[in-house]
Amino acid sequence: MFFLQWWMAVWLSHRGIPEPSAHIAISGSSALLPVIKEELPRWEARHPKIRVSITGGGSWAGLAAVLQGRADIGMSDIEPPQVMSAAMLGYPLGRLPVLFIGNCHIGVNKVSPPQLQRLLVGDIGNWRQVGGENTAVIVVSRPLSSGARFMIERQILKGRSVSPRAIIQLSNGALYKTVMGTPGALGYVEWRPDLKGVVVMAVGSSRFDLRRRNRWPYYTEPTLYVRKSAPAIVKQLASDLSRSPTKAQFGIYPAQP
Repeated sequence: MFFLQWWMAVWLSHRGIPEPSAHIAISGSSALLPVIKEELPRWEARHPKIRVSITGGGSWAGLAAVLQGRADIGMSDIEPPQVMSAAMLGYPLGRLPVLFIGNCHIGVNKVSPPQLQRLLVGDIGNWRQVGGENTAVIVVSRPLSSGARFMIERQILKGRSVSPRAIIQLSNGALYKTVMGTPGALGYVEWRPDLKGVVVMAVGSSRFDLRRRNRWPYYTEPTLYVRKSAPAIVKQLASDLSRSPTKAQFGIYPAQP
């Protein structure tokens, strides 16, 4: 996508013709949309001839878009399989906590890891079975393209899938709003600064604390991926975004303390 525009710009500049504006497309994880959108205006101000567009769609969608040439940078919480990674470079941002959230009226704010697994797969159907209210459990999940769901099914569900009756929401924000407004709802979100109106669940002995977020065991590792053959300006953008100082405002912290 970007390569043809970049090649034409170089060709025209060598002929003394003013360089036209170019376009870089970013696609993938919806959890990274806020932090990337926060940094992009400053980057574009330093590169006024480069226009950048950004869309969500999920981690798998971002990886596929880069591999297929439909995007220049893919935002992903999932490490690409070897067949993809052989053609890609990754620019890691750090770690992003994944929190389990419930509707405010479920009557419980702590579950054990086995209880959480049984709740998410649908084996526990009422909150009173874990000490809460006599309310049906409504699981809210991200689609299969989500990096957060990938982590949950691997780390919490041990290869099982979320309940087939789960409500599927395409973005972090939509899932949060659904849990907040649905009696009995349980879901999961990558950390966001406005988590109000929901119960943030403790899991076993682990309770999330933003000041000690590196002790929370559930997280994704968001990374920006580009093709190895991408133009230098695309790699520069991915590198600059991955090192953005504003990412800490969105819960992302260094993988190494």
